[in-house]
Amino acid sequence: MLGDDVAVVGGGLVGKAAALALAQAGLRVSLCGAGAAPAQATQGFAQRIYALNAASRELLQGLRAWDQIPGERVQAVQGMRIVADGAALRFDAYAQGVEALAWIVESDAIERALDLALRFERGVRAVPEAVAQARREQDGWELELRSGARLHAALMVGADGRSSQVREWSGIGLRSRPYGQTAVVCNFTCEAPHGAAALQTFTADGGVLALLPLPGQQVSLVWSAPEILAEELRQLSPGELALRVQQQLDALQARHLAPLRAAGAVGSWPLVLQRADSVAAEGVALLGDAAHVVHPMAGHGLNLGLQDVQALAAVLGRRGAGEALGHLPLLQRYARARAEQVLALELATEGLHRLYSPGLRWLAPLRALGLRATDRLPLLKTWLAGYASGRSVLS
Repeated sequence: MLGDDVAVVGGGLVGKAAALALAQAGLRVSLCGAGAAPAQATQGFAQRIYALNAASRELLQGLRAWDQIPGERVQAVQGMRIVADGAALRFDAYAQGVEALAWIVESDAIERALDLALRFERGVRAVPEAVAQARREQDGWELELRSGARLHAALMVGADGRSSQVREWSGIGLRSRPYGQTAVVCNFTCEAPHGAAALQTFTADGGVLALLPLPGQQVSLVWSAPEILAEELRQLSPGELALRVQQQLDALQARHLAPLRAAGAVGSWPLVLQRADSVAAEGVALLGDAAHVVHPMAGHGLNLGLQDVQALAAVLGRRGAGEALGHLPLLQRYARARAEQVLALELATEGLHRLYSPGLRWLAPLRALGLRATDRLPLLKTWLAGYASGRSVLS
């Protein structure tokens, strides 16, 4: 039976980043279920796009992955505008004294960069097979692969997504509630430059529509739409969806971008609010969507996962000489390190979702007043931008 310090279950972005970070912390790591990233698209950009904050970018730099992402596949966000009820809240990188508010990158490009870094990390053993079953033992976990092969680890890290088997095997409960919305995504080419600005508006039906800038004159749509509307949008051709989005450009104060032309297929995924009862148990730590799933309006899903990685690697790297990797008091330090940011984003996204629900349209004048007031308070905007960067919660 093969043995390592840590078995990371889940070969996605968070799992691969975790394997690298824990190996850099001096641990021997098995990365289970690790497949190769998709090849780069020959034309245009992939459907799944992430807005990485400063903390996530710094983590990827430390993992020697960021510099492997081609510069022409990355778009720095220099401005952001949130529009609702006729009011707007604006953020500007120059005014905040930062290089960029965020960096827009394709999921596949990040994963390819992590794959390259993993090839040169001797502390990680990639195991392409998925884990079929895991059993708790006195000194760790025995993991059975689908082939029947077994491996042993003192600590099992769950980075296996919102339907996490690791969470189930370890007996950690889950609170889950569907939003009644589906995220509809597609990429478009604009008639005019987007100015490196991210745009977002709350729609009258309680949805959220965002356009994220991509390199060149392209934007990525994320439309968090109520189920009935989402089903209608999913049935449209990319060209027909472009025309529907054009009808929303006035609400985004972005009429200059029209006409929009489709630059890819239409995709979608259902939205839920999820939170594990705990991110740590004896011999187990949960990361990313296995631990928490929030509404994409804040653009922080992957950022939360990568900052989970950073916190876990820091806690394990600083453990005392006599502390066992799977010891619950040690892992509870990781849980405490992540509690504030995760709860704050959950409350913020849930609060905004409720505040802009169709049943509270009578609040529109007060909502607009609050948005305008925030826009006129530079110190508050600086604090909000700093918190969104992820640096303030990791310092």
